[in-house]
Amino acid sequence: MRKILIPIALLLLAAVGCNRTKTTSNEVDINSFTLSDSIFIESEFGDDYSHYTMNIDLPVTDNDTLRQNILKWILSDNTDDYEAYFQEDMNRFFAEEGNEPNSFFEGNYSLSEQTDLYVTYIAEGYAYTGGAHPLPWYYGITFSKTDGSIMGYDLFENPEQLKGIISKSIEKQYFEPNNTEEEEYLFEPDETFQLPTNEPWIETDSVVFCYGPFEIAPYAAGMPLCKIAIDDLKPYLSEKGKSLLLNSTIQQ
Repeated sequence: MRKILIPIALLLLAAVGCNRTKTTSNEVDINSFTLSDSIFIESEFGDDYSHYTMNIDLPVTDNDTLRQNILKWILSDNTDDYEAYFQEDMNRFFAEEGNEPNSFFEGNYSLSEQTDLYVTYIAEGYAYTGGAHPLPWYYGITFSKTDGSIMGYDLFENPEQLKGIISKSIEKQYFEPNNTEEEEYLFEPDETFQLPTNEPWIETDSVVFCYGPFEIAPYAAGMPLCKIAIDDLKPYLSEKGKSLLLNSTIQQ
């Protein structure tokens, strides 16, 4: 899924706060940064506001490679000037996408968890710029603290071998058994069943696989996801996956 990053017209609120204490050079602390703005729009469809809100956990760490890679993921550029980045992108949003009454954007980039070997971020939000319904998104990403790289499908020796366990887990974890109303939305797995476009990410003792809207089911089915226990995935792990998943300790 393409990341949607939307700008700001006025910086109404910028809150910076650290909620973790660094204990090692690899631990990621955060500065919480909130951007919020709205403009009043008059059009042939009525008069109302277009809104924007963005919440970001900016990484603070002595591991500069890791910090830069997280920022590059959030900002789509290797830059520390996030205020200028969102200011520029804001102008595009209100001029092109949010130029109708009742338009809104809400996005969040938050640090989910970390161990001594990796850190996981979650991106989620909604955007509405007209039409029948808003566009939601939800996905995660895991960075290795060893070299700052993104850890996704390369956790596994052969990701294609995961299709069977993912399809069964989606049906078991996302869709209620014997619920005929929801069953009609489930993509029937066959030889063309696909892996999620989004890279999987690590969450405590599981790996999360999440599909985007329309990827395997209609919009009404949301974003089907499944969390598969690391223990169940051991036979599929690559050497890199084993070193990251089987030797990590969650940091509180």
